[in-house]
Amino acid sequence: MLTHHHGTIIGDIPDDWQPRPLRWLLEKQFSGDWGSDEGERAVSVLRSTNFVSSGALDFSDVATRYFSQDKAETFGLKKGDLLVERSGGGPDQPVGRIGFITEDIPGGTVSNFVQVLRPDPEKVDPEFLGWALYELQRTGIIERVQQQSTQMRNLNWRDYQRLLLPWPSPDEQRRIAAVLKLADEAIAKAKVELEATRELKRSLLRSLFAEGLSQPRGRHRSKWITCPANWTIKPLRHFSKVISGFTMGRDLSRHETVNVPYVTVVNVQDGRFELSNISSIEIKKEELNTDLLQYGDILMTEGGDRDKLGRGGMWRAEIEPCSYQNHIFRVRLDADEYKPELFHFLIQTYQAKNYFYAHAKQTSNLCTINSRELKNWPVPIPPKPEQEKMIEALQTAENQEVAVSEKVEALQQIKKSLLQNLITGKIRIPAEEQSYNGAIYG
Repeated sequence: MLTHHHGTIIGDIPDDWQPRPLRWLLEKQFSGDWGSDEGERAVSVLRSTNFVSSGALDFSDVATRYFSQDKAETFGLKKGDLLVERSGGGPDQPVGRIGFITEDIPGGTVSNFVQVLRPDPEKVDPEFLGWALYELQRTGIIERVQQQSTQMRNLNWRDYQRLLLPWPSPDEQRRIAAVLKLADEAIAKAKVELEATRELKRSLLRSLFAEGLSQPRGRHRSKWITCPANWTIKPLRHFSKVISGFTMGRDLSRHETVNVPYVTVVNVQDGRFELSNISSIEIKKEELNTDLLQYGDILMTEGGDRDKLGRGGMWRAEIEPCSYQNHIFRVRLDADEYKPELFHFLIQTYQAKNYFYAHAKQTSNLCTINSRELKNWPVPIPPKPEQEKMIEALQTAENQEVAVSEKVEALQQIKKSLLQNLITGKIRIPAEEQSYNGAIYG
């Protein structure tokens, strides 16, 4: 039997709040229907793929299914409805994601893996209830009311409806929902700013590597390159050394070894490294002085999914000492020929990616490029003074992108903290201070 270790499933609540089971807060609930491939009437059907982690819904790929005319006339989603992912998830993702319906969707419905909750407006603010249910999934509490099969997870719907949730007064519910809405608006505004900085960087990458800074007369144009005619073009092997990294599981029983951090493909992103979760590997002690990463090395992924092919950036000695995986290429440049700070940006251009894609071996799901093709890559080389100026312009754009990205992350962390504290009453919002809430994210 499901038990609650605190006043509610989320935690203890203030004395003037009450716990209420989810089913008591609902006016109505119903499951979805996947329909058929053909039929009398086409209907837009939301499914698990339309859920995102923020509670919003992604409407870019809504399925079209077919139903009888009579059945289709019973469909419709209303503003304030909450969608619950009843089946889905995965090994590392609990089921139970929440989607907010913010506008009426006449004639729309959901798939059979999704449940629609219609909160009773006389009892609960729909947004407050949605955030309470969202917190269950975000924190992993939801795992207490789910079963896992080989391929997916399923909510135990009987237990889910019995979960005791915090129930403050209606006015306080609305105040909490209003603050969380302000948080979402601030995050959305920052994401728009972030996309603008990314577009500026993309525009600079396109123009600088195709037209240069001085834009002299004449262009060199080939299948893989468009660049000013005064730039030099050389195969990568002529001014660099390309070496793959360490293989896991080597027999090192006859060698003295050391344990060092180990960059894998998942740590290498497009133009940056995600090093918050890094592995380690045993290597020979003598390899410490010859085969580890150095400041200025370019790391590029050998492949995997299409978006991973050739992505990477310049290593700035973020971790020392540090090794790297055999599915990563280390490109050590002759800096007198091509500055690694500029090469960091070159591999992010569409021209570079086109070459990688065209020369990769591709299967149904994977594509990889070998070191021979990478070494043969014809690289356009700007004059050294121009390289310096290009680095300055591109680095400024990248620094701005990083700053705004960190702003988005900070706002998201603030919202997580607020969500946890507001939903459980650890932070209270008195009625007389409601007008002040806008200052939190101003």
